Amino acid sequence: MNNLQVSSIIAGVFFGLWPLLLNKSGLNGNVASVIFSGIGFICIALVAFTIGNMTVPAHTNWWLAIGAGAASAIGVLLFNGVLAKASPLNIGTLFVLMLVIQIAVPAIYQVIVSGSLSITKGLGFALAAVTAVLLLKG
Repeated sequence: MNNLQVSSIIAGVFFGLWPLLLNKSGLNGNVASVIFSGIGFICIALVAFTIGNMTVPAHTNWWLAIGAGAASAIGVLLFNGVLAKASPLNIGTLFVLMLVIQIAVPAIYQVIVSGSLSITKGLGFALAAVTAVLLLKG
């Protein structure tokens, strides 16, 4: 296993953990979003300024960076609203449903960019749709 794979696995653990912790916090969605984002900003800034490379490439597309930040903010606000209202019994289903859609978005992007839809990718999309339907019925 290479460093990128190990980092992805560790990131997955933390991305899987934070919604469960926030769900148990008792905060409403907007307050949870502010606290989550504020603490995240502080932690990221500390690491970035301490050990990170803070140079900005000359070819940076700032509109795409702003769009990414806005998409992230909207996602955090919506998902934290879900976390605040979800019961411990249905948080897992809602979380997995969000992940199925989150996985499908870059997969669809890859199909659009590559211009080809293979049988395995088509089957993957079909199974993701089945997964989402089964989760909503459960």
